Amino acid sequence: MRILSKVLWTLAFLVATFLWMVLFEHGFSMKGLTEGTGAELQALASWFGGSKK
Repeated sequence: MRILSKVLWTLAFLVATFLWMVLFEHGFSMKGLTEGTGAELQALASWFGGSKK
């Protein structure tokens, strides 16, 4: 149970860090958050998928 707690706290930290990065980069608005999250997730997917732009 202790391992699960550490994994969940680490996951929460990574998600919060990702959202702050998106907000700082794309603007502090709902539009910036939604469009920025989509753009950053596509960039991550292409990076892990190996496709080049």
